[in-house]
Order: sequence, then C-alpha cells, then structure tokens
Amino acid sequence: MHGVDDELASLRRRAYAPDSDIYSDAAALARLVELEEAHAVAERAEPVPDEGVVASDRPEPSVEARAADDEPREAIAPVERGIRMPRVRRSTVIMLSAAALVVACLITALVVVPRVQSDPLQVGATQVARLAPDPSFVAPTSMSRGVTSGVTAYEEFEGFRVITYASFETGRAAGPCMAIWQPGLLEELRDGGYSYNGHLLLQSCGAGLFPPAVTMLLGEETPERKAIDLPAGTAFQFVYDADADEVVVFEG
Repeated sequence: MHGVDDELASLRRRAYAPDSDIYSDAAALARLVELEEAHAVAERAEPVPDEGVVASDRPEPSVEARAADDEPREAIAPVERGIRMPRVRRSTVIMLSAAALVVACLITALVVVPRVQSDPLQVGATQVARLAPDPSFVAPTSMSRGVTSGVTAYEEFEGFRVITYASFETGRAAGPCMAIWQPGLLEELRDGGYSYNGHLLLQSCGAGLFPPAVTMLLGEETPERKAIDLPAGTAFQFVYDADADEVVVFEG
C-alpha cells in the first residue's frame, strides 16, 4: 500500500501545489480521481466483526431493542444494512471542478480562436472585421476583368466593397484574386470599361500558400474619405480567408 500512498501523495502535490501541472496531463488526472475515490472508500469502510466472537461475548440487547426487533420491518435499504456509498472528498470536488473549467476553456478556444486571425506580419495590427459573402450585391463585370463565373461579393466595410474571382493564371499554384473599391466612385462606360474617381481601386491575386491581400492608407486628400468618417492616416489591410470564405480586415 505504501507504493499507492506515495503515488497518491505525488499526484496531490501536482494538483494542489502552487505550481500544479496535472490539468495538462489527462492520464495523471484520471489516475488521481481513481486513487482519491479508492482512498475515500477505504477510510469509510466499517470493520468486519471478528469471527471468533461468540454470542455470549456480545452485550445483551436492551428491552427497547428487543421490542423493536419484534415489530414488522419494511425492506431495509442497502445503506441501512451498512453498505455505504463512497463519498467524494472535498479535494476531489475541487479538482473535478477545475478540470471541468479547463475543458470548458478548451472548447471555447476551439470555437473562438479560428474566428480571430492573428496579425499576418506581427506588427501590432488589430482585426476589426470579417466580411461574409453578400449575394445581394451584384459586382460590375468590369471589376473582375471579364470573369463571369466564380465571382463572390462581400459585405460593405466603410464604404468599400470587396469581390473575389478566379485568377487568369493556370496551374495548382494559381490563387484567387481580389478587388476593392468604393462603388460610389465607379462609373461604368459604354464600351464595357470603367472610370474610377478615387485613389483606392486595388487588386491582388494569391499565389501558392499566399492569399490575396490589399493594404490601403486613407490620406488627407484621399477621395474615398469623403464618404466615410475616418481620420486621415487610417490604414487597413484586407486578407482573403479561403477556408472560411471571408475577407478579414485589419487596422493598423
């Protein structure tokens, strides 16, 4: 038993010490629960009467006890017959609560983390939006360079619209393309072309593992600032997330 006791003591230190690390070790955590339950059962186990004790050695029952034995008795529950259900130790309850909290945090992380994309260049930019597809917006064909299929438009962001479309390049390394502009500054021409009365009509295509990405700066004289309430010097980066089919917007 000393080996088991030593193991239990070691696991308890890993669980309750200030530098506890057991919650990252699923096997050790399960073993601790098993040993705690076994220890609780052992502590509360009632001693078995010695078979060598004869009836004459036992104390004579009282008159009240005899009267109670003569009365009819209903079926006795297992607990009344001396079989006790093992109680969970307070330390085990605390440990299991902490483990449940860790599991809840892990589940939350699995749900939330994929929605928050890290700053691509680690320069301190902040994700400010994820733009989902917007089927209600019909993009001008001139913006996708004649591509008529596979064009996806996304939600509006600060007056800008974003579309993605297939690249004219061929091969496995060819990635999708992306275009960003303000519709209010775009004028389509009769010959199928367009005229843009702004500075920020931007396009980018992905290649290999690199997604299409566009960076813009709203300066003092940028025409696009007239339609939005943003200070001069505001910088945005638009990155296409192909797995989620969303456009991630960073501000820096």
